[in-house]
Amino acid sequence: MSDNKIISIAAHKNFRKKKLKKINKMLFLAIVIGVALGVILWQNFVEVTSNLDVQIPQSKNILFNEQMPIAMTTAQIANEFENADGKPILLYIHTTWCKSCAKNFPIINEIAREFQNTELKIISVAIDRDLDAAEHHSHLTKFGDIYFQPHFLVFKEGFLEFLQKKNIRYNGRIPFTVLISRDGDVITKFSGTKNKNFLRNKIVKELYG
Repeated sequence: MSDNKIISIAAHKNFRKKKLKKINKMLFLAIVIGVALGVILWQNFVEVTSNLDVQIPQSKNILFNEQMPIAMTTAQIANEFENADGKPILLYIHTTWCKSCAKNFPIINEIAREFQNTELKIISVAIDRDLDAAEHHSHLTKFGDIYFQPHFLVFKEGFLEFLQKKNIRYNGRIPFTVLISRDGDVITKFSGTKNKNFLRNKIVKELYG
């Protein structure tokens, strides 16, 4: 084989390699742009609720800073569910040591403030081991004004079984948020944090949809 043919074949392979690399870069760029546009569309059209034609009753801004957290057993939490009288329930499971919980707390607190004068019932439960009221109260002081009554679980026995009976599939990760409809159905549940408007949108639709 002549030197010219060898050079020609090598040049062709090099050209194809460069072309493939360019195509891969363009494909990667298209994916990145697509994901970015998807996030923007989701945040501005799916999660945004400001355009919903509803009038949320003005919050009374009642503070719970001076009230000590309430110790609860699983049976007492079950009673809270039973006494909801057909109201939607926002169940929030967290701990005092969890960094993601601390990051998510202002979102739950603002939800509690905004919907304080509605039918939404908020049950916030800290599930730390050996937690007491004074320790929990001290932890909450770092968040400023508190707009819901905090609780903590004193015995974990039966808690997972209770959640299962309510069709709440708890994966053990915290924070864990569940929104339950008036009919007792799980509307949404998620671990970790989400944009405030995601949860707010679900609540508005359940209350006024």
